[in-house]
Amino acid sequence: MIKIVISLFFIGCLGSSGQFYLSNKCTCEQLSYQSDCTTMGPQCTWNGSSCSTLDCDKITDSIACAANLKCMWTTTSSGTSCKPFTFCSQFQGSTQRQCLQISNNCPFSDGTKCGSSNQLYSCSHFIAKQYCEGYISQDGICMWRDDTNCTAAQSCTSLNQQECATAPQGCKYTSNTCSQLLCSDYTTQQSCTYVLDVIYKGYYQLCSWDSTAGKCSAAQNYGGLGQGNCYTMTLGTSRWVSTSTGGECKPCYSQIVFALITALVIFMI
Repeated sequence: MIKIVISLFFIGCLGSSGQFYLSNKCTCEQLSYQSDCTTMGPQCTWNGSSCSTLDCDKITDSIACAANLKCMWTTTSSGTSCKPFTFCSQFQGSTQRQCLQISNNCPFSDGTKCGSSNQLYSCSHFIAKQYCEGYISQDGICMWRDDTNCTAAQSCTSLNQQECATAPQGCKYTSNTCSQLLCSDYTTQQSCTYVLDVIYKGYYQLCSWDSTAGKCSAAQNYGGLGQGNCYTMTLGTSRWVSTSTGGECKPCYSQIVFALITALVIFMI
């Protein structure tokens, strides 16, 4: 019970602190503007007044299909198509990559069939470099170290120069060391956008530009965002909502949190 309350508190704090979590993507139905609906990708459609999710069988893009957790990209003798998702173990996939190309619901492969995220191996499971490097585990992305150990990358400091370069939104390589990228490292208004705050969790920190001081710093909230950049600057995790005073940028997870709180109250009763 305590863990649930703490989780809800943490999720609720993200938006108010200028942070956002990449997993809290907006749904098509939450978007009120055509520009945001179009940016969302081929899984959404605009009917002239509202944004809605396309049925799986109308999605023709394999990446958009696999990214939609309600769908799966299938290959049969008659060709490829997007279908409503059923379950992971029906898919043949010899690698994690192959399974993810079918559905983001299925990041696991036992070498033959696909599986769900709760089946993922920990990095320590692997004893060979070819299986370890780049594997997405529940602990983070796996790395091969000292020719003997497979460990999870949980911070920039654990990355070598080559690995550091693959995480430019969250890490920087200076003085022969990989370290956390900060908003203050940005020197222009154009580059002052956001940083990946926790590289293996998908937690981002929004940045804010101070025109007077000519400096970039961590934003304390979403107040500096407008209708034109609310959705894009938070990587599709927030949307612009009209209010009596004009409007505000609000995280899309609010509806999910409300549902979780409601369920928690019912459970406690």
